[in-house]
Amino acid sequence: FEAGQRRKRGGLQLHRIAEEGRAKEEAACLRAAGLEVLLVPEDEARTPPLHALGGSAEAGSLRLRSREGELLVRSEDLRLVVRGPIAREHQPSLRIRSLRSASLDGGYRIHLHRRADPRPVELDPGNFEFGFAVTGSSLLELLGWIGAVAPAVPVDDEFRRLPPELSLAAPSTFGVMAATAGLARPERGPRDRQLLLGGFGREELPAELDNVAQFRFYSGWRAAVERRR
Repeated sequence: FEAGQRRKRGGLQLHRIAEEGRAKEEAACLRAAGLEVLLVPEDEARTPPLHALGGSAEAGSLRLRSREGELLVRSEDLRLVVRGPIAREHQPSLRIRSLRSASLDGGYRIHLHRRADPRPVELDPGNFEFGFAVTGSSLLELLGWIGAVAPAVPVDDEFRRLPPELSLAAPSTFGVMAATAGLARPERGPRDRQLLLGGFGREELPAELDNVAQFRFYSGWRAAVERRR
């Protein structure tokens, strides 16, 4: 019955993470029920990305900058593009009621999976230096670049259908966002991180949560499947 429901849903579905022996046993059962099953090493699905700091589009390629230097990505280099929205919110707090109604701007991530390197190139439209003033949306600008450079490369945008799994957001350590955070951060230690809320005294700032880790894991196993197909 479960296999039948999965066939009706269609598409690629992550079944579970399991120890290798148990994973092989379950794969055999699922195949016997008529499903196509692929086993992927977890380490491969959790390959850290290479962050693009900025760049430009050229004829048939993207010229990007990373902390490792300049990177040229051509159409024939790409195997898969994975993209999806990022959800952000404050960690729930009983002590800070004033921020409950405040919402954080969401984000977006794009992963370029290359044939020669298992690391995806991660593009963050909100933390990308274009080198010129973008008159419209930075996300649409990047998607336009990718569409023009690699029109025949498969694009996976199914991440948007998954319920967000939030975890503690990592602070930006590179690019425009890191510089902005550095200017906005007061010259005080972590123990002095406080916010004055009118009439209610001082409270610690709530932590920010996002589902970037969930997106990276989804993108990782999706690319691992694509390599095996």
